[in-house]
Amino acid sequence: MLVLAETEASAHNSQKTPTHTILIQTVSLNLMKTEIINNLTRKNHFDRLVSNFKKSDEIVIVSPFISTDKNFFPFNKLKQLQKMTLVTTLKSKSLDQYNKVPIFKNLYDYCNKNSVELNILIENSLHGKIYISKKNGLSSEAIITSANFTNNGLRLNNEWGTIIFDSEIIKNLEENILSRVVLKPLTEKKVDQFLKILKKNPLPKNTNPIDVDLMGEIPIKKNPLRVNDKINYWLKPIGVSGDPISFDEIFDEIDKDLHFSKLKPVGVKIDDILISYAVEHKNILSIYRVKSEVKSTGKKNDRWPYYVVGENLTPFYGQEWSNYGIGISNQKTEVLENGLFNITPSGKNSYGSLMRGADKLRITPEFGQYLIDKIVKIDTEIKTKANTV
Repeated sequence: MLVLAETEASAHNSQKTPTHTILIQTVSLNLMKTEIINNLTRKNHFDRLVSNFKKSDEIVIVSPFISTDKNFFPFNKLKQLQKMTLVTTLKSKSLDQYNKVPIFKNLYDYCNKNSVELNILIENSLHGKIYISKKNGLSSEAIITSANFTNNGLRLNNEWGTIIFDSEIIKNLEENILSRVVLKPLTEKKVDQFLKILKKNPLPKNTNPIDVDLMGEIPIKKNPLRVNDKINYWLKPIGVSGDPISFDEIFDEIDKDLHFSKLKPVGVKIDDILISYAVEHKNILSIYRVKSEVKSTGKKNDRWPYYVVGENLTPFYGQEWSNYGIGISNQKTEVLENGLFNITPSGKNSYGSLMRGADKLRITPEFGQYLIDKIVKIDTEIKTKANTV
């Protein structure tokens, strides 16, 4: 078996700092051809990318670092190119902003001149580097590598990568990348706005401190977690009365077994959203997407025998939930006092069943998205700060 890409989460478990990298994908060698690429010969990353991109009508570049030299890569040779997606970082209050925004503008100038659709996405927990080539809507190959999109990364540094060709694996790879981007794409208008801000705030001579924070100018998507409109939203209590969740406990695991009582939760389906909160103090702990069918522990006397695996969608918030005081009670009050919408589908807007020990409560999509938007905003702010250091 060959592991194509592995997450860095395990390396950070002791520090409680998750790194959202790419899905572990293990395949049999006899099912898929792979190649190893390095910079030790002239057939390096640069050579491979130029060759691939010249034959492609769509490319995806995923790299935290990108070259500040607009001429380092021969985009002018990509005669068939119709669409380019760039996924990178933009660190708050850092030199990164002064370096990258002009490059974004150069890319827009090139794409406008050559009728290429450009999509610039910011994801500040990004660490992996991936390059995907497409033709006629189909993926031809992807490079998963340590090499950043810079001259040194693609040519001179001691870098290795794996090239894969399986279109279904590449499709899933790309989906996992894009699913973690919660901010709206950077339009050319927004890039021009950034350039004006930077011009009004010249880089300090010693470059420290830098007060400009462009991240605050990038709005979150309308549906940041890409929630399916056919799913249900649930409030999910965690903990038990008399033994509440401690305020120093964190919820930053990548996934978690979320348990239910002896009554099988038949209404909970894959892709549903579980907004977890702590019994007693009722603070929201994190937001999960259901990733499995309902399972059983198989233990005869188990008090909580049923469970689902939940994908943690807001692990950075889950590290610091106790600092924000966002609870299901104060959020309900906020919504109802402002007459925004109903909290529960019945319109009774009561948490009565939860207060009587129920293991879940279905809420309206409007309230679910209201909570998601608030938590995701905090999650993004924490993520940006954590990855600026």
